[in-house]
Amino acid sequence: MSELFFVYGTLRKHGSRDSILDQEKMLASQAWVKGKLYLADHLDPILKPDENERAYGELYQVSADHCEELKELLSLNGKLARVTVYTDHLGEQEAFTQTTVPDAELVEHVRFNDWLIHMEMDRPIQYYFAYGSCMDDERFKLAKVDHLFLNKIGGGTLDRLEMNYSLCVHDGGRANIVETGGLGEGVLYKVNQKGVEYLFEREGVDSGMYRPAMVDVTVDGIHYNKCITFIVIDPVEELAPPAHYATEIIRGSRGVVSDEYHEKLVKDLMDKFNLEVKFD
Repeated sequence: MSELFFVYGTLRKHGSRDSILDQEKMLASQAWVKGKLYLADHLDPILKPDENERAYGELYQVSADHCEELKELLSLNGKLARVTVYTDHLGEQEAFTQTTVPDAELVEHVRFNDWLIHMEMDRPIQYYFAYGSCMDDERFKLAKVDHLFLNKIGGGTLDRLEMNYSLCVHDGGRANIVETGGLGEGVLYKVNQKGVEYLFEREGVDSGMYRPAMVDVTVDGIHYNKCITFIVIDPVEELAPPAHYATEIIRGSRGVVSDEYHEKLVKDLMDKFNLEVKFD
């Protein structure tokens, strides 16, 4: 019988041991559990349960032939445990994972409780996936940072995650991507660390609005792995965005994403919120 496993470190996609789960079914790419990630003495991440923290990883359905082997692996340098895993589209699931042993020495915290972000966010050059208002350059120009976003790779597709308006701010909804299993689209940029610093500030990372995450994006048949993007930490029911914000999304996506996706963005605004966007 197959069983569910939550992985957050080197077993994750693009981790050094991801080949172990190559043939298993990923159920959620943006799952999380209540816990905090640390670097253990062997320098791999380890999960310490914590009701006040969220640790991010992936949820897999592992075939019966490999369950015992994986349980043995997770028992090395840690403790095999069952935890509640939270997902966007599958609700709460119970799964096996590795947690710290009681006497482990834990010092260094994994940044943003996300191992891929911890390992990759300091690269001097990043690929950045924009799916909301950052598809447009108006606010880049107003902030005098448009020179940091001139290298636009093009419109790209994102597997498993789709955009909605589930961040609530004072004047309405803002864009988010949630896991649906469907296909989303957006714009891929190549940026340096100055660009990333601006994005962290713009997305309110320090204030807890969005968190950085790594996703895989395809542009014109070319796969770009571990692209940085931003996901709402506490999404709500969708809210109508203000007209100026919706305009940025529709204007920025036009001629870059597929015509079908652009039409879907326009139609969603009308169908969900009776909001019609017009611009020159």
